[in-house]
Amino acid sequence: MKSTKEIKEIIKSILEGSELFLVDVSISADNSLEVYIDSLTGVNVGKCREVCKKLDAQLDRETEDFAITVASAGIGYPFKVAQQYEKNLNKEVEAKLLTGEKIQGILKSYSDEGIVLECEEKVAVEGKKKKSLVKIDKSIQFKDIKEVKDIVIF
Repeated sequence: MKSTKEIKEIIKSILEGSELFLVDVSISADNSLEVYIDSLTGVNVGKCREVCKKLDAQLDRETEDFAITVASAGIGYPFKVAQQYEKNLNKEVEAKLLTGEKIQGILKSYSDEGIVLECEEKVAVEGKKKKSLVKIDKSIQFKDIKEVKDIVIF
């Protein structure tokens, strides 16, 4: 089986010129190849099948036996690439920190260094007995983040 790096290059060439982008590739010990793709507008089964056929055509089944799965990096899949942050701007996400703390909020921005979430926190307000919910922007550095996922609210 080709290396993960080689597979990524093949997939990137397949996706070139489309709205699709590569999120992740993994190859298991038994030569099962899993490819996760996405787009700013979502991915349907037909697009996954098309990418799978094109990838299969570029790999050699004569020399190795393998299985290919192409899927959408959908709801609940951790963000791996900048395009996933772009897709989820102004949407609810959850950041799990290396400390184990989870922070939920609206993804306001992202950069090479980290993300900014708009969160609600209870704070003491002068003149009131109870704490009030206040919206604040929290900057979180990528070096402190274990993973970020989108949250679906029904």
